[in-house]
Amino acid sequence: MNLKMFYTGIIAFALAISSLNASPTEVSPKKIVVTITSSSINQSGFGLAVANAMQDAGVNSTVFVAGDAVKYALNNSVNPKFAGFTPKDLIQALVKKGGKVMICEGFVKLGNIKKTDIVQGVQIATPGDLAGALYAPNSKAMTF
Repeated sequence: MNLKMFYTGIIAFALAISSLNASPTEVSPKKIVVTITSSSINQSGFGLAVANAMQDAGVNSTVFVAGDAVKYALNNSVNPKFAGFTPKDLIQALVKKGGKVMICEGFVKLGNIKKTDIVQGVQIATPGDLAGALYAPNSKAMTF
């Protein structure tokens, strides 16, 4: 009986040591990059809703806003509702949860958009920033 307890203790000790060697940095977290370019509130709103849901599920979410959807990342734009929320509401919720929202630097320059025009928490991003997010380990991409 003591021998049985001894072997159980050895196995428990070995399991404890092996779990210490498993570093959390060895496993990259799951990531999603949602690119929104459509002026359609249904498409853009759905993309933002997906990003929020993924962030809630523990997936690091990054939204890249470009094209006709740039207006949704601006303070002064008319923001229709998608499922009861404006795009600004969905953007702010995602940022609050730790997600990232980036607006395309090119469209900011073309539209003479000032930093004060952009919804708080939205970062201005270069194409390189988008490429870095898309090619990060464990990243998936969706476009709306």
